[in-house]
Amino acid sequence: MSLHIPVATWLILILSVLALQHSQANVIFHFSLDFNVKHPANSSEPINQTIFVENNRVSMQDNALRSSTNAPDAQSWPEESLYNQAAVQLLLSTKRSVQKLNTELAPLVGRSNDLAARLKKTMKYVNEVDASLENGHYAQHVELLRKYLLLVDNLRSPSKAGGVRTLEFVLLKLALEKYEVLVNQQEVEAYLQRADLAWTRYKNTQVVISDS
Repeated sequence: MSLHIPVATWLILILSVLALQHSQANVIFHFSLDFNVKHPANSSEPINQTIFVENNRVSMQDNALRSSTNAPDAQSWPEESLYNQAAVQLLLSTKRSVQKLNTELAPLVGRSNDLAARLKKTMKYVNEVDASLENGHYAQHVELLRKYLLLVDNLRSPSKAGGVRTLEFVLLKLALEKYEVLVNQQEVEAYLQRADLAWTRYKNTQVVISDS
């Protein structure tokens, strides 16, 4: 939730939570509270933070650091490092597959504008992967993997003009299988499902009050 409250009230709430925890030793609290308070009082800049209370410990996180892509955030998700490593490996694997496909089919671009347009999208993906691996973060990696799924769907779809029997499409289909572009698609789909489930599971633990 998002509230505009005085800083003093905000601090009192933290102290109250701590006091409640010490007085209720038989209960473990797992929850988070979002506040959007202004500090100092004459400032127009809000303090947008979340208070986490878990196992008799209070921590705060700056919500401005959260990704806008709905992907897990590195500072609030303990499993982020593990899933980030897997995302990086998938990005490298998908990049290699797409590059090999592009290299094999590049000599045919003069025969088909449709094929040329598709291969142009593959190179755009390769460039985005390079940029994300160099300067990106987990949320960007996940977003690129989602783009990979869209890219493969586009590559697999026959053109409206030529259909499935054109030489270019037949060769494209063979290249998709030869360089494991479709295998990577399945692996990316499975990974994203696991990551989404893990993130949802973590978020649910933040709003559950469980008896010890």
